[in-house]
Amino acid sequence: MTHSLHRKGDRQNLCDDYVMLVMPGMNRAKLEPIKERMKKIWDILSGYEAKLANFGTLRGFGRHKKTIDELKNGPLTMIHAVFKEKESLQACLKEIKEKDFGISVSVSGLYEDFKDTCLEIGLSPHTVQYSFGISGDTNKLPDDDVLEVSTMCGHAMVSPNLIAHLIGKIDKGKMTHMEAAEELTAMCVCGLFNPNRAEKLLKSMTQS
Repeated sequence: MTHSLHRKGDRQNLCDDYVMLVMPGMNRAKLEPIKERMKKIWDILSGYEAKLANFGTLRGFGRHKKTIDELKNGPLTMIHAVFKEKESLQACLKEIKEKDFGISVSVSGLYEDFKDTCLEIGLSPHTVQYSFGISGDTNKLPDDDVLEVSTMCGHAMVSPNLIAHLIGKIDKGKMTHMEAAEELTAMCVCGLFNPNRAEKLLKSMTQS
């Protein structure tokens, strides 16, 4: 999925950022059965809540506004989950595979990690997409360290100007790194922004 594909970073700072998307499809004839299956997937995710940096639905906001139960019982839409570690994602994918819900699951992150994960749990990926970076006049882009934060919101709701503003507040001692990360997270309407990674990136960008 393109809105989770272009997270900028290197292996060191992407090793705690793993995205899973569960897509129900648009077959209205199977709407009710699919809705129940999606609820069961939410139930599986609830067992990993402590391992999730964020979760949410398309335009349903993330964990800063909704609980898993609220999202589970809300409108039928795509499930978003951001895992802090590969091992938890792998265990969750294995559970979903064993239940055989017949629903599309997409994962985003470091390809080598996901390739190994799929092999270990017996999954054969249907499609693999790569991000080939940004073309055009890249001199107009924000600095790479700012892009590492802003691209965690694939719908471009996290402004580079806001990131710069919050860095200034951190440097002046008016805000902690986690407080800034949480404010940035609130801008992401689908729960794909990773506040844990944002906190670490902000620490590397600030003087305090």
